[in-house]
Amino acid sequence: MHADLASCIAAHASRGPRYTSYPPATEFGPLSVDRITREVAAIRTSSLPISLYAHIPFCRSLCAYCGCNVIPTRDASRADAYLDYLVTELALVARGEMTAPVVEIALGGGSPNFLSPTQLQTLVTAMDRLFTVHPDARRSIELDPRSTTAAQMETLGALRFTSISLGVQDFAAPVQDAIRRHQTVPQTKWLVDRARDVGMTDINIDMVYGLPLQTESSFAATVDAVIELAPDRVALFGYAHLPDKLPHQRIVERAGRVLDAYERATLLVRAIARFEAAGYVHIGLDHFARADSTLAAAARQHRITRTFQGYVERRADTILGVGVSAISSTPQAYWQNHGDLAHWQADIAATRLPVARGYALDADDCARREVISRLMCDGEVDLSALGETHGIDAEMYFARELRDLGELDGLASWDGDLHRIETSSLGKLLVRNVCMVFDRYLRDRGPARFSPTI
Repeated sequence: MHADLASCIAAHASRGPRYTSYPPATEFGPLSVDRITREVAAIRTSSLPISLYAHIPFCRSLCAYCGCNVIPTRDASRADAYLDYLVTELALVARGEMTAPVVEIALGGGSPNFLSPTQLQTLVTAMDRLFTVHPDARRSIELDPRSTTAAQMETLGALRFTSISLGVQDFAAPVQDAIRRHQTVPQTKWLVDRARDVGMTDINIDMVYGLPLQTESSFAATVDAVIELAPDRVALFGYAHLPDKLPHQRIVERAGRVLDAYERATLLVRAIARFEAAGYVHIGLDHFARADSTLAAAARQHRITRTFQGYVERRADTILGVGVSAISSTPQAYWQNHGDLAHWQADIAATRLPVARGYALDADDCARREVISRLMCDGEVDLSALGETHGIDAEMYFARELRDLGELDGLASWDGDLHRIETSSLGKLLVRNVCMVFDRYLRDRGPARFSPTI
């Protein structure tokens, strides 16, 4: 059964966006800083909730598979200057006028634990001082199990962090050699245990399938080791091998062949079976959650959304991002900070928002974003309700796309009586393929520049 399903998935696999946003970040381009300044000014006095994200780009080493915006360095002093600029950017965004309630604080990277306990406290205290943070705001952070200290965990507990995300990728030694990331099960368990000791109740573990030298048996052992750690959530990402865009990934090729679509699909299918047998709910695409977790409950109630941080409970429709390469989003626009450290610092020194590029959504973008978001999160979308929200006859508006769904060989269906699009069990795994039907930008540019859809 697993082999047949893997073959079917591999046959349908293509390339396409991950749809952590729509339009995808590849469509971002020049956008007036004045436009974003007005957007931020409107947010400051709004009563609508916001999420606050800070990007810490530093890592002590660069993993060969990595696709994130990172600055590899072992010079801990670089965090001092970065933190000064980061707090200044927070002040530029808030301007002493920010009354919108912050319902979520997230620190990502890179490795936020590159910051010392004192620096972590300085950053979070600045957020609390400059913004109106709700007493029950969710506070989350990404941590590297190889370098997080007991003192950092104590500090995060005192700062009321309740959620952490930590990378595993794969525990097999040959795979770790290939991706230049060495991490043991005891290291990982130590961090999970410390997190629980300081009161954290939401623990996520990241894994990656499709890496060179992964085998069915070795990856099954990694999955079992992760299950033994009993995280609340698991993100199982397909490796995105894009060496033309990320030259350091060529290091991965030296260790062995990048897995083909059938091999990737086989690892995915077998991992899903193991997680579900262990009591995890397959939330969507690449995320799993314990049946008693808050994320699983939110999924049952159709209260999850997909952001640049993956599947999360929907707490706010506006995300304000600070730091190098951080992305912000509102219902009307996206914008991204400079990815180059010097440019980011120069704008902040000149008291300008450090915006490098962005995208202002039109009415068509908003309608398509909702279709794609609901497909990614719920596996279905009610076009009648969507039409009322956006003031369109959705069935006529998406007539071409509804016809094109018939060419997906059973990945999704359209019920004209119920006015509903629904993915099949196979389409749930290949939901990116379904979403691509509604992506107007792919018609002109094609999918080749994206990662595999499994």
